[in-house]
Amino acid sequence: MKGNLNWFWQSVIAMIFLVPAWLSIGFFNRNFQVRPEVFLTWFALGIAIASGLFGAPSLGSLLPSWRVACTILLLGLILGGVANIQIFRAVDSAPNPGLPVAIANVASVGVFIVAALLAKWMPDYFDHVKTDPWAFLGIFLTIIGATLISIRR
Repeated sequence: MKGNLNWFWQSVIAMIFLVPAWLSIGFFNRNFQVRPEVFLTWFALGIAIASGLFGAPSLGSLLPSWRVACTILLLGLILGGVANIQIFRAVDSAPNPGLPVAIANVASVGVFIVAALLAKWMPDYFDHVKTDPWAFLGIFLTIIGATLISIRR
């Protein structure tokens, strides 16, 4: 599904598929006693297989240089590992699985701000990003929403 759809529609499709994905965590724990960490392991394997089969332009493109591949693997082990284990556990134990997802998605605020700074400070390494008052207002509303969720937990 790469190439023909713009970023907005790709995001909408991802949102549609993420709803049952997030709900599956608690379902498998309750009905099959599959802990969130075990679910994450098999779920991530499914993502890796699907990405390789349907996301890569060619099988050869799946393996960049060993240095780059090892760096990405290390980032996945540290950043992806910690973030995903914590969010999968939170989704399983929260009073509503949507609450931790909403809070974790506040990461978009940091991505929005840091992406703009990196594009400005290191343009040789990071692409230019669009920042405008409407986008910032949307980000600000995200912060308000996450604050309301945190207050009412």
